[in-house]
Amino acid sequence: MHRLGLSTRVESRSVIVAVEGELDIATTNDLQEHVRSAIDDHGPWLILDMSGLDFMDSSGLNVIINAYRTVRERDGALALAALNERVTKVVRLVGLHRQVPVHQTVATAVAAMEALEKRQAG
Repeated sequence: MHRLGLSTRVESRSVIVAVEGELDIATTNDLQEHVRSAIDDHGPWLILDMSGLDFMDSSGLNVIINAYRTVRERDGALALAALNERVTKVVRLVGLHRQVPVHQTVATAVAAMEALEKRQAG
């Protein structure tokens, strides 16, 4: 049984969605819906905290790409934070890190997001 833990918190104006467990074909819809409602409720400055993510396959990548498109349509941004080695390999394999910033920690992602938001607002 695949389980995906999802939680949302807001820090400064960033929406941080923590993803835990395994992100695959059985759990991608959960993340897709969670991300959509997080953006609707809190705005399009989205950080995916992947510190608790053990595994991700290509279906997980598709959800991230969809999230990226959604925030861009709403003049926001997406960042990924705290990926483990296995998840980093998947992200780099498809070149996603060229479009979506990848940060070591959630704190650095929040700081980068604040700076980006200020630039866009200015």
